[in-house]
Amino acid sequence: MPRLWSRDGKTSLQVFELIALSLGLPTDRFYNFFKDHNSNFRLNHYPPCPTPKIGSEVERWRVGLGQTHPDAYIVNVGDIIQVWSNDKYKSVEHRAMVNPERERFSIPFFFNPTHYTMIKPIEEMTNEQNPAKYKAYNWGKFKGLAKDV
Repeated sequence: MPRLWSRDGKTSLQVFELIALSLGLPTDRFYNFFKDHNSNFRLNHYPPCPTPKIGSEVERWRVGLGQTHPDAYIVNVGDIIQVWSNDKYKSVEHRAMVNPERERFSIPFFFNPTHYTMIKPIEEMTNEQNPAKYKAYNWGKFKGLAKDV
């Protein structure tokens, strides 16, 4: 597991480099937010669901990926990236697809910033025409209050 943790942390930083480039920022712009990151894996089990339509009706937005490669990574943009980008990126409420006949497992990796990071729109994403849309909050305090990742 430590090797997987290290690999996924490295991969996550590479994704953040690409996000930074897409926002016109230096590739290392997000590095300091993850200096002492408190990331985690979660093992999810989805048992067969005899009424899969009920499971999909509670979704606000649906991420339709279709058929994915078995060795593929799926990257969900979360709330923090939406805040840092001041809405240039939109967070997606993710819900798993259920199957009426087969169980499914997933092992998501949550790349969380350092607990003392203040989450707010980064300076480069705000100006007089585009003021900050979010108030700053401390990730560690928020995480302590959150019941789920």
